[in-house]
Amino acid sequence: MSTENNCARVVEESGERTDHLDSNVEDTRASGTHRLYSLLIFVLAFLFAAAYMNWYSKRGWLPEDDGLFGQSALRVLHGQLPHRDFVENYTGGLSCLNAVAFRWFGMNLGALRIMAFIFFLAWIVALFYVASRMMSATAAAAVLVLAAIWGAPNYPTPMPSWYNLYFAVFGAAALFRYLETEKRRWLVAAGCCGGLSCLIKIVGLYYVAAVLLFLVFREQGINGDEDSPRKTGVYSSFIILSTATFLVLVASMLRQRFDDREFTQFFLPSALIVALVIGHELRLRSRCSDAARFWTLSRMLVPFAMGVALPIAGFMVPYIMSGSAHILVQGVFGGLSGRVQAMGLVRPEHTQALVFPLALVSVIAIVAFWERASGLLGALAVTLTSVVLFLWSFRALVVAKGIWLSASLATPCFVILGTALIFFRPSFADGVCTIRRQQVFLLMALAALCSLVRFPFDAKIYFCYFAPLLVLAAAAILKLRRRVGNPGAMACLMVFYAIFAIARIAPVQLYEDPLKRAPVEVLDLARAGGVRIPHAQLYQRAIATVIQHAGSGPIIATPECPDIYFTSGLQNPTRNDGALSAEEILTAIQDPALRVVVFNTSAQFSEPTLTPDLLRLVAAEFPQAAQIGKYWICWR
Repeated sequence: MSTENNCARVVEESGERTDHLDSNVEDTRASGTHRLYSLLIFVLAFLFAAAYMNWYSKRGWLPEDDGLFGQSALRVLHGQLPHRDFVENYTGGLSCLNAVAFRWFGMNLGALRIMAFIFFLAWIVALFYVASRMMSATAAAAVLVLAAIWGAPNYPTPMPSWYNLYFAVFGAAALFRYLETEKRRWLVAAGCCGGLSCLIKIVGLYYVAAVLLFLVFREQGINGDEDSPRKTGVYSSFIILSTATFLVLVASMLRQRFDDREFTQFFLPSALIVALVIGHELRLRSRCSDAARFWTLSRMLVPFAMGVALPIAGFMVPYIMSGSAHILVQGVFGGLSGRVQAMGLVRPEHTQALVFPLALVSVIAIVAFWERASGLLGALAVTLTSVVLFLWSFRALVVAKGIWLSASLATPCFVILGTALIFFRPSFADGVCTIRRQQVFLLMALAALCSLVRFPFDAKIYFCYFAPLLVLAAAAILKLRRRVGNPGAMACLMVFYAIFAIARIAPVQLYEDPLKRAPVEVLDLARAGGVRIPHAQLYQRAIATVIQHAGSGPIIATPECPDIYFTSGLQNPTRNDGALSAEEILTAIQDPALRVVVFNTSAQFSEPTLTPDLLRLVAAEFPQAAQIGKYWICWR
């Protein structure tokens, strides 16, 4: 029997879904009482996460985001293709999905959030499945709740990065299932998750890269044999060269600004994952030949690659039939550098801030791995410290920021811990099956590579786009040992960070200004779909002014205010819903049917096109104007 089949058998015998690795666990898991308890725990966690997400699902917005998604979906609904017929900021799959949401749930912003909520529900099921393969149902439910709290509720707009997160967890669930069954259809399913993620936003490639590294790591586990004297030079050279090339590509992507901050937060996690693969390869001895190892790897790579290609090929069919496939490719990849420059750089915190996550990971390592930290005294110490810090955070913003930084900068610290345990302490997890280490590696790779979503715009909300993956990876690393040293203290830490997110993160608009609480009210517009936003009355007055003077004719709204088009229901005569150049504006205002021009005076990411000369020309054509909030509305 092959080593791979042996590992699969060990998984069944060791009871991967519980904390213990002895023969009695399988009987316990099979019992009706245990199954009923696990189901009850899951249902409670599921209901809590669903209710929590529902509470925030229609709260807050960034009009640039919501308006762009609505307007792009509307264009698709009218038969237009992203990139070919209009300017698309992402790959285009999200616009198609949002068009389906309009068709199913109505043409309003609430419909987009309903679709995202459905994906969220499926995601928490997949998340629980992944966690439950490594730990007890109680621990898996706790991980589910913590991950959900630090995720989408903090910015409920259906951003493409949320869908990237969802597909990453769907893919992880498929790969976990593959590890247990060895059926390659689960590799195809994991690949489809990667292809769909890339169709939503091209950063889905980070997920694909993480899975490719995982498959290499798995091949090493299948064919590695400490007792064999053989070294596979050709295969090893191929793996080392390929993974090193990937690391060079990551460094090349970061070259725009690459100092200690970018190195620590963006490059180091990926470098550690690659170093773990290369380190294993350098010390690995195999009973197999080069050809056999290539064959083993290809039997996993080919199904996964087929899965990635399937949805992408299907998406490209209308482009190929219309002879515009090159426009899609150019729109997705050719515009990346321009969009990166337009966004500018919001950089990570200074390296000195790593003291906060280092403190957190140190405490976690102590309570998880140090036997002397067990007992009531350790749990009481952690509990008391947590209560003091939580209450203090309401009186001192520096304390609240320190707690936030301890979580948001923790990725490299957890990856260092996990890498060290897997590579330098292989005997640390005695009794743990090789497949468990592969599960840990997969989740670490996903957390490390998907954290690159923060580059080049490391706004605070971007941590939440991958934070659930970090929660999963951290929980998996702790399960490298049979038992947590002090479960009470660990539970206290999880409760502390959950309550902190509920009380100090979600109530504020993290994506705007985490220091201000903005009251929200329902936006009373037909296409708003019940979304509750700050300053709704002001926004309604701006839209009413636009509709009053535009009638049923087209309008121009720029830069970064596609929400004006969508919420007003008025047509954009250009193919660009985002930021028009000065030349495009001058051409558009020559249209006699155009009666209203709207300028966003607080655009963040667009090149400054509103020059004094341009404004004088617009004022000559549209002599009447009103300033309502950030919108300067001109009409004739």
